[in-house]
Amino acid sequence: MTTQLMGFIAASLAIIVVPGPDLVLLLRNAATAGRRGAGATAAGIMLGNAVLAAAAVAGLTALLTSSQMLYTTIRAAGAVYLAYLGVRALIDFFRHHRQHSDAPTPAAQPTLASADHQNRPTAKAFRQGLVSNLLNPKVAAFYLSLFPQFALPGMPALTQHIVLAGLFWALALLWYAVVVTVLGRIQTLLHRRRVERGITGVSGVVLVSLGAALAFRD
Repeated sequence: MTTQLMGFIAASLAIIVVPGPDLVLLLRNAATAGRRGAGATAAGIMLGNAVLAAAAVAGLTALLTSSQMLYTTIRAAGAVYLAYLGVRALIDFFRHHRQHSDAPTPAAQPTLASADHQNRPTAKAFRQGLVSNLLNPKVAAFYLSLFPQFALPGMPALTQHIVLAGLFWALALLWYAVVVTVLGRIQTLLHRRRVERGITGVSGVVLVSLGAALAFRD
């Protein structure tokens, strides 16, 4: 069992840490909405992972991979959403093209109005993380294809899937906690206008490219 668990952990970490749409969104929202935005994005991603893990345990992801029409529909929706986020990022990039100051954005005084204004990008970041994760059919297919490759002796199949899904979710949670912590420590750097604009522009190009790749991938 130890060998199987170690192999599963290694495979999971290899998939979790590979940069993708989730990490791009996390970095972009950290630059535009600070640590709160990064944390909200990570929370949305983790909720999406939890939903897909539960679906995999229940066998619902098998329906996704067995239905070409359903798979194509979700893939198209995911591609459009990523492209939409990328275009919005590029619009923000060009909108702030004339701002050349490299000083950190001044902090606003804490008022009820500013607190409500801060909650809006946080909720938006959470929604982006959740939707982008749920609309990625490759994530669901990963759950379906990875779990059967690992067997835990002495456990029923359902229990094995629950354990492996929980372990994968915990590893992803640990990874995003580390990423959010690191981004929080360099928050001052991320809030410099040139750095924020650069991240916004690059993330826009990457998100549009990922959307196009998802749309045309077999």
